[in-house]
Amino acid sequence: MNTDTITCHNVYNYGASLQAYALQHYLESLGHDVKIIDFQPWFHRDRYKPFFISPGGRLYSICKACPPLKYILVPLKYRSRLISMVKTWGRKKTFDDFTKQYLSLTCRYNTSEELKANPPHADVYIAGSDQIWNTESYNGKEPGYYLDFGTAKKISYAASFAVSEIQEEWRPFVKSQLSHFQHISVREKTGVSILKSMGFQNGVQVVDPVFLLGADEWKTLAHKAKDYGLKENNYIVVYDFLNDERIAAFVKKLKEHTNMTVVSINDFNILPYVDININDAGPLEFVSLISKAAAVVCSSFHASAFSLIFKKPFYVFPLIGQNNSSRMEDLLNLIGHHERFMPDEILDDMDYDAIQFVLDKEIGKSKDVLQSFIKS
Repeated sequence: MNTDTITCHNVYNYGASLQAYALQHYLESLGHDVKIIDFQPWFHRDRYKPFFISPGGRLYSICKACPPLKYILVPLKYRSRLISMVKTWGRKKTFDDFTKQYLSLTCRYNTSEELKANPPHADVYIAGSDQIWNTESYNGKEPGYYLDFGTAKKISYAASFAVSEIQEEWRPFVKSQLSHFQHISVREKTGVSILKSMGFQNGVQVVDPVFLLGADEWKTLAHKAKDYGLKENNYIVVYDFLNDERIAAFVKKLKEHTNMTVVSINDFNILPYVDININDAGPLEFVSLISKAAAVVCSSFHASAFSLIFKKPFYVFPLIGQNNSSRMEDLLNLIGHHERFMPDEILDDMDYDAIQFVLDKEIGKSKDVLQSFIKS
């Protein structure tokens, strides 16, 4: 069966790349011929363009009226961003290499209009996973992520709204877009509630695609990662996007408690409170570093997910200024460990026998849901 998925697969984000790979790989294991629709709207394409300016605002208007000015004004306004971009250019290459080697893509589509005009040929389209329906970002306002094209069967797997409720102004758009789906599954419990509030009573909660592959499968893949010479189970991984003071304070306590090296997997920012900043990690390195860590502190859903997969103690903090923590809280509530969310103190070890029992049940259910959606 020809099965095409659509997701945020090439945005230089660890979780995005890895969940795209996981769903592709799992479907291939079932005998499907799988392609990821290479949908790259402007807000994904411009991440590593040094003179990119987000639409809207005075600077955008000035540079649109006189384009050469951006080569003067952008360095003045975004100097730190440009410096960080240069420092992490090696990171970009590792992502590009991962995409080229592990993701099977269709031809490129730059707009939803292009998808409608020349849709990819498939028996089934699958929307998901990750934050493709987050209306507080550009993703959730883009018709292409709601499969607004083609005539194939349309289902979703573990799509995420990322928030606990959709702003009223976007509800009619989302409801209209979802009305042509044959089956809908979402990643969060809050997503099921959102669906019900819009009249979709048959929405199902399933696990993120990264859980569809086992720890051994991930370790086999991560075996090809760069080796940073760190002693296994003797370091703490930090994944902190924003140099968060709350995380810094907690990590200081954890370091004093464990006397372990603190290692940061960086995006653009260098963290001053860690011992080692890693600026060139790609998706494989992300998996490998977590798999060999003693503990993880993060503000990331997928860092939390891989901590669970590899049975690592972990602590989660919400991103400052963003309303998307429901996905992390739902995951912690699922395993019965909400105390790991914004902790004040070092906590006892996690009962991974009990956690694995819950996860195995949810993973089995999710696999059944996905296969039944495709067949029915």
